[in-house]
Amino acid sequence: MTEQGGTIKAPRGLAGVSVSDTRISKSSPDGGLVYRGYPIGELAAKATFEETAYLVLNGKLPTRAEFRDFAASLAALSKVDAGVFDIMRSLGPGAHPIDVMRTGVSALGSLDPERSRPGRERSIESKMAVLAANSRRVPAGEQPRLPADGEGFADTLLSMLTQREATQFERWVFERVLIFYMEHDMNASTFTVRVVASTLADPYAAASAGLASLKGPLHGGANEAAMDMLLQVRDPGDAKKFVDSAVREGKKLMGFGHRVYKRFDPRARLCKQYLREMVQRRGGDDGIYRVCDAVEMEMWERKRIPPNLDYYAAPIFYLLGIEIPLYTPIFAASRVFGWMAHYNEQTEENKLIRPDSTYVGPTGLTYKPIDERGP
Repeated sequence: MTEQGGTIKAPRGLAGVSVSDTRISKSSPDGGLVYRGYPIGELAAKATFEETAYLVLNGKLPTRAEFRDFAASLAALSKVDAGVFDIMRSLGPGAHPIDVMRTGVSALGSLDPERSRPGRERSIESKMAVLAANSRRVPAGEQPRLPADGEGFADTLLSMLTQREATQFERWVFERVLIFYMEHDMNASTFTVRVVASTLADPYAAASAGLASLKGPLHGGANEAAMDMLLQVRDPGDAKKFVDSAVREGKKLMGFGHRVYKRFDPRARLCKQYLREMVQRRGGDDGIYRVCDAVEMEMWERKRIPPNLDYYAAPIFYLLGIEIPLYTPIFAASRVFGWMAHYNEQTEENKLIRPDSTYVGPTGLTYKPIDERGP
């Protein structure tokens, strides 16, 4: 970075620039990822979604009583006002699910009976899964699917998404993927949430902004694009030809590359193991795993670019019978816990985020009346 007229010139995209101190999570180029000091592999092997969410929000794992109260509060606050569904329904079947969720969260800001700040944050965390599961159904005119009593957060979301009976192992895998999506230091949507939080806007505004940022294919939308890509390949024997063609034409293969991870994404590595075991336990066709593996090997051979979480999360969702347009809403239903943790961290030691910019446009222009500017 260089000094220019009293400001610091940062690299494009803020690559390599630390914009804040955080105690929540950190990824590293060698494939490391910690949540509040716990390695992601440790949490994936031993923790539940609710335990991990409590950790991310509060900085420590819950006691038995804290776990019970936290899980109960998520279930108790998950009921969405019918007026929110009415607004979502008015968008129509052509609306993008993330746009539907963003509109739903924005509506919650006016219709939600919760008024205390902690209550509003917990309300958003609880209701986001319901909004995600219904982000296609309700605009299409179908009745909303609502949470069943007595199920954990991950099982409830999966049941609302598919209405099919998943095996115990499949439910466990889905919960791991949600844990991986929950938090990932200063990514684009989290930074967006912190910018909004720094203005002291309410958590509904911050979450709505996070959803807007998440929609892009270079962030949350990458899991949908990755699955669409994998379905184009179909046969592992076509992987080399597919990758060669993409590289030759300068196309970006979704699900590959990361701003931080240069050797491997630890979440993708674990999801690959889960996908392989899912396929093995089902028996029969293992084509989807072999396609994923073949394309991954070709990309590493050609570009030395590893897959990221989206690449292996997508086929897991696909095997679970989840519609592709719902992949990014699933991301949001989990990431909202990380967003609220960052919202709190930002506001606790707040300073308005207001960077400078370097003007490179023209100067000294003289105004001309409209009739002197040509026809």
